[in-house]
Amino acid sequence: MRVGFYINNLWGISATARIAYFLAKEFRKKGVETIFLLNKDQIDIAKEFEIIVLKGRGDLDRAIEIGKLASQLNLKAIYGFMRPQSVVLGLAKLFKPSLKVKLIGSVRGNNNFASYDKWYHLPYRFLEKFILERNDKIIVVSKAVKKDLERAFFLNPKKLEVIYNPIDPHFVKRKSKEPIEKELRDIFKNPVIVNVARMEPEKGLHHLIEIFERVNKKLPETRLVLIGDGSQRGKLETFIQKKGLKERVYLLGWKQNPFKYMARSKVFALTSLWEGFGLVLLEAMVLGVPPLAFKTEGGHTEVLEDCCPLIEYPNEELYAEEIVKLLTDKDYYLSVKRKLNERVKNFFPEAVAKQYLRLIS
Repeated sequence: MRVGFYINNLWGISATARIAYFLAKEFRKKGVETIFLLNKDQIDIAKEFEIIVLKGRGDLDRAIEIGKLASQLNLKAIYGFMRPQSVVLGLAKLFKPSLKVKLIGSVRGNNNFASYDKWYHLPYRFLEKFILERNDKIIVVSKAVKKDLERAFFLNPKKLEVIYNPIDPHFVKRKSKEPIEKELRDIFKNPVIVNVARMEPEKGLHHLIEIFERVNKKLPETRLVLIGDGSQRGKLETFIQKKGLKERVYLLGWKQNPFKYMARSKVFALTSLWEGFGLVLLEAMVLGVPPLAFKTEGGHTEVLEDCCPLIEYPNEELYAEEIVKLLTDKDYYLSVKRKLNERVKNFFPEAVAKQYLRLIS
């Protein structure tokens, strides 16, 4: 059996590309051949698979091209990774109603309703519903994303299938063993609280700095490491300086391999105001680094439930107390680690690949 994975690119820095790659490797183990269909000629992973870069430069051209390729390549199904690719698959079905291939889209973000909740967006929302529902199924990576799509585009719940993102523990652990820069090693001689995120308002990093200030007053040896970049970096640097934390908070910028820093940290602190899924939490769990988060809208709460601490938003005091407890109560720290080690197994690629294949078998 042959299937297509339609995705924007195969950059290793893209979480979506890595997810597709992990699944393709699992499909191969089960005797399913995967062909990657790309929008862009940006490839540094999955080179052992057949890869076709689409010639079309817009959604309409790509939809027509995919319809032709589905027949030429004798594909049983095409999986679209992300909403734009799912739209193209829907258009392919509209242009070619006789298409026999199963079309399975996916949506991984849960901010669609927030982006299109104005009255003048209604025509677009109904058009999006019409196109997306041409797919046989749409995979959503959390119950929160499912709810968001139902609100945003009035999608039929029967079209939506909740399948959580996979995490490849071997990949993460292998990358985590790479050495860190000499000039950064002294930082990790202290207990480090780490966060990996784009520096954008929805990541709530101003909360994390306030929380760290409380933790650091009780545990002066602690350090905060922020990995990522974005529009809020300048504001965060000013905020850190105003708090007098410049010597204790480190902004490392964007890193191609964040795992080697995460593995040397004691706690992973997520302060997002919303998340579609929160793959970075699974990465921390694979590395045995206890994560905690605010109980805000998103799939991250589904990842951490019955496993790791979830704090009512926006209780910064309680969040800080939880970090202090993790760093000072060894028995509690180990109990959380035991739970996360069991929980993360539910997200290994083999288990997730079975759910993907079940949609077409």
